[in-house]
Order: sequence, then C-alpha cells, then structure tokens
Amino acid sequence: MTDTAQPVTAADPVVASDPMTDAANAFKTFRDDAPPREDIPRDEKGRFASTQETEDDPEIEAEEDETSEAESQDVEEDDGEAADEAQPEVELPPSWPSEMAEEWQTLPAPVREKIVAREAEREAAVNAKFQEAANVRKANEAEINEAKTNRQRFAEAADFLMSVVQPQKPPASLLDPSSSDYNPDAYHLASRRYEEQVGLLQGVAQQRAQIAQQEQSEQENARQARIAELNEKAMPDLVSLIPDFGDNAKAEPAFMELAKYALGQGVPEETELSAFTAVELKLLAKARKYDEMMAAKAKVTPKAPKPAAPVVKPGVTTPRAAVEQMKRKQAFDRLDRDGSIEAGAAVWKSFLK
Repeated sequence: MTDTAQPVTAADPVVASDPMTDAANAFKTFRDDAPPREDIPRDEKGRFASTQETEDDPEIEAEEDETSEAESQDVEEDDGEAADEAQPEVELPPSWPSEMAEEWQTLPAPVREKIVAREAEREAAVNAKFQEAANVRKANEAEINEAKTNRQRFAEAADFLMSVVQPQKPPASLLDPSSSDYNPDAYHLASRRYEEQVGLLQGVAQQRAQIAQQEQSEQENARQARIAELNEKAMPDLVSLIPDFGDNAKAEPAFMELAKYALGQGVPEETELSAFTAVELKLLAKARKYDEMMAAKAKVTPKAPKPAAPVVKPGVTTPRAAVEQMKRKQAFDRLDRDGSIEAGAAVWKSFLK
C-alpha cells in the first residue's frame, strides 16, 4: 500500500513585532494618567505583590510551637541552674547570734541578701552617726581648749593688772581754799579717775574669782571621773573578796566593817572614809583577810614531831632492848598528849613485856 500524498497545511502567519509599538505600550504603562491595572495585586505600599499564595499547614505550625516551647523551657531551666550555681554564699550577719546559723541557711537566698543589705545600711548609718558625733566632740574639744587658753591668759593679765595698778585718792588739800595747791576742778577730775579705776579693778577681781571657781569645779569633776574609772575597774575584784558589795542592801554594812577595821589599824578619825575608792577598799579587804588568816593560824596547836626511828644499817639487827625502849617512849608521849586511860594502859603494858 502506497502512501497518498497529503496537502501541506499552511503555518500560522507570524506577526512581526514593531519596536516602536512596544515602546509606546511600555510608555503608556508608566504614565501617570494611565489607568491602573486591576489584574496585578499590590501590597500596602503600592508595590506589586507576589501572586503565589502560601497556605499554612496547621500540623506544621503545632509542631513548630511545641518545639519552640520546649526549647524555651530548656533555656529557662539552664538559666535557673546557672544562676543558682553562680549565686555566692551569703554569710551570717554580725548582729545575728551563731546559734541561728542553721535557721539562717534555711532562709531563701533573696531574703538573706535583703537582710544583709539592710544590715549593711544600718551599720553604715550607725557608723556615720558615730563619726558625726566624734567630729562634733572634736570640734567642741577644740573650742573648749581655746576657751581654756583664753581664760588662762585673762587670769594672768588680771593678776598682773591688780598687782601693778593701785588707785590713789586725790589729796583733800585740793579743796582747801587756804592751801597752796587749791584746785577744786583737779580734785573732782582725779576723784572721778580714782572711782573708775576702783570700779575696773573690782570687775576684774570678780571675773578672776569666777575663773578660779571654774578651775576648781573642773578639777573636782576630773577627780570624780577618775574615781569613777578606778571604781569601775576595781569593783569586780572587791566583790570577789566581799560579795556583800555587790548587793546595794548589804554594801553599806560591809563598808562600815571595813571602815572600822581601818580605824583600828591607825587611820585617823578625821579621814573621810567615804572618799575611798574601790582600789583602796580592796586593799583594806585584803589586809583584813590576811590578819584574820594569821590570827586563825596562831590558834592552831602545832603537832609534836614524831621521834626519828633508829638508824638501821644494812646487815645489822636492831637490839631488842632498843626497840622496847622506843615503844615505851612512844607510850609515854601518847600519855602526855592524851592523858586517857588507854594511854596509861599502854604504858603499863610496855613494862610487862
């Protein structure tokens, strides 16, 4: 069978593009007065948006959420463990007793840190107040020392002034008309100067007396402060020797007993015993205790020394007569010491052997 020839179909005519037409169409697209194309979507800024729409898969989103939550939990746990490891040990505050160390460890770390911070603030505030008080005290001491120096200078100047200046009354002849030096005006002027000098010296003398009184008062206060310091240091030793001094109700009778002992030892009666310090009272208490011990020791009868045993030489036998003689002597010594019937019987027995 032979193939029959088929007629050839004419191809579609190819329309040639005109470059000028294409450029004109492109220019129209970018013209401002060209109508916008509705077929291409735009975003909120007016730019062409992608035409491919992606649909979210719910299962994929759930898996992603679970993965992110697990990762965040792991990160939080790691951060918590790292924070616990990096947290320093908070020591017990100085104001807390050592017996509460266990209770201190049971407190949460933030609470302990807050307590320590508050303790530090309190200590800083207290130290600041102490420093402020010390500064005020130093300033006051400087002012007091300066005042004392000025007072001392004034006292020296006052003593010198009162020793040098001696006011003199004007002579009465100035008022006598028959006198050759009669001059009433000069008399009244000199009398006025005399009165002023006397008044000045009286004021200076009064101020000098006040200064002397202040110095005496300060010396007495210093002495009392020194006595108080000595009493504070010596009182524990005095109480250990005489416990009654630790009781206010028994302290006065105990003091009177010591005063009586002091007077018996030759202390003058005009001595102000109440001015004795605790140091002096302690010395009196020790002296009285020593005297009591010596008096008690004198009352004890010393025991007679035991007779020395006869010397026994190695390899030598003690004679029997010497042994019996020593026993008789011991029996007689016992009889002289006790005077009892048993001692006399022992003496008699020593002769029967």
